[in-house]
Amino acid sequence: METNTPNPVAASFEDKKLSWWTKAGFSCYQLGNVADFMITTWLMYYYTTFFGMSIILTTMIFTIGKVISSVLSPVYGFISDRLYLTRFGRRFGRRKSLLLIGIPLKCISFVLLWVPGLSTFAYFTIFLLFHLTTPLLSTAYLTFMSEMTQDSKQRAQLAGINQAGGTISGIIASLLIIWLFKIFGEDKQSTYFISAMIYIAITLIFYIIFYFSVSERPYDVSTDLNIVESKSNEKTPTNPLKSLGEVFWNFISAMRLKSFAIYFGMYICEQMFRSLRGTINTYFIVFALLLTPTSVASSTTVGYVFGILFIIFFAWLTQKTNGSFTYRVAAYPAIVTLFVILVVAFVHPPHMVLWWIVLITCLNFGIAGVVNSTQYLFSFIPDVDEMVTSKRREGQYAGVQSTLDLLFSTLESLAIGLILQAVHFASKATTQPPLVVHTLIYLYTIVPIVLLLMGAICSHFLKLDDQHHKILLNEVIRLRSGGSMKDVTPETRETVESLTGFKYENCWGNNRLIDFSRKSDSIVEVS
Repeated sequence: METNTPNPVAASFEDKKLSWWTKAGFSCYQLGNVADFMITTWLMYYYTTFFGMSIILTTMIFTIGKVISSVLSPVYGFISDRLYLTRFGRRFGRRKSLLLIGIPLKCISFVLLWVPGLSTFAYFTIFLLFHLTTPLLSTAYLTFMSEMTQDSKQRAQLAGINQAGGTISGIIASLLIIWLFKIFGEDKQSTYFISAMIYIAITLIFYIIFYFSVSERPYDVSTDLNIVESKSNEKTPTNPLKSLGEVFWNFISAMRLKSFAIYFGMYICEQMFRSLRGTINTYFIVFALLLTPTSVASSTTVGYVFGILFIIFFAWLTQKTNGSFTYRVAAYPAIVTLFVILVVAFVHPPHMVLWWIVLITCLNFGIAGVVNSTQYLFSFIPDVDEMVTSKRREGQYAGVQSTLDLLFSTLESLAIGLILQAVHFASKATTQPPLVVHTLIYLYTIVPIVLLLMGAICSHFLKLDDQHHKILLNEVIRLRSGGSMKDVTPETRETVESLTGFKYENCWGNNRLIDFSRKSDSIVEVS
């Protein structure tokens, strides 16, 4: 028979409610991304315009930096999951330890990126340092929505307020750069360095608030990856440094989790869509729409202001429905908007600034929805993985996602650089040839339309909603409390197999998802 004996750690964690102050503090990571706004919006423009770097060289610098981050992300995630073995990890936590290391290193390397008069090699070296430290923060950050609560409604609220933090960050960054442009001049190199100093100070303040607001899941020895069962049933610790060879296996095997594979298809489509826009947004507005750099900041600010209202709507919609439905509601209007942008870019109707503000506002409706959807859905992936492995591996999936994200965005950035170089993009120029302009238009519109269509198709196959999540959580709690796998109900079996992609008997550690030494998935013990 099915046991109803609760697991004390899981039960207390499930009942824990987060205050709104805690949720607001969680959003401070996104609020602190004003510094990243400088990187994504202005750094490539800064290097090509003021230092005369070729577009291909600048792209290569960005590409190599991202490759470094992509390699390190799963390593950081793997180590983070096992940090309880170290004194440092036990004192500060598996996730917060990464923050303590990463925050100061990111602040220092960011400032150095904007120091004028350095050599190309120096900028390249600093950019590598920046990308060595960035995954420390992003890997830890991605774990906290799952770490802080397992209640789906609270996670939806965290996703919404976190997204609002990103929008407010964009507003702050856009308004601040407009003000700085007016004071110091948008065509002066020193303006960008001064801006960088101000932006990183704001980032540091928000990161500190974030650090003191977030919390980790209560420690449960049965989920600890450092503890393995020996043949004598004595629990012995394993050294994570000797297990780094398992990183590659864990990276590959993570894609066997059905829900993660489908979710990642949705995520990478929306992420590549947004990354593409971020990379060429300034070029598109300046060279294709023939607007000024100030117009870039102004239109972005207006879009962000309306974005807050959109986030409120999508946070409500996600709680009432599910993340997959939210994705589709957002993606299809974005596709229509991108088509209109394509037409406007060629026709150039009167009042272009007004046209652009309206269109970027409409596009932000779609962006708000797909981002809310994927942030919310990712928080459930470690829960599905726990059903398969019987362990908690938030760090592993954060690392895998970051790596694949960086891999795809790196290939995308490299492709953009090669394409623009092939059509003879001119550095330090105020205008571009027609072929370059047309290429920018197609990259900005047609490619995102295809990506959003692919993401929407993937969303139809993901069944990770609140109802199925509760069934999954109840089964995890039942098994962790000593329940027998033989007593599973037909409904629970069907749900588990649908979400995991594994036969029920091959769940709860009876598989190769963590242990690459096994030759096949097999039933070790069904008790």
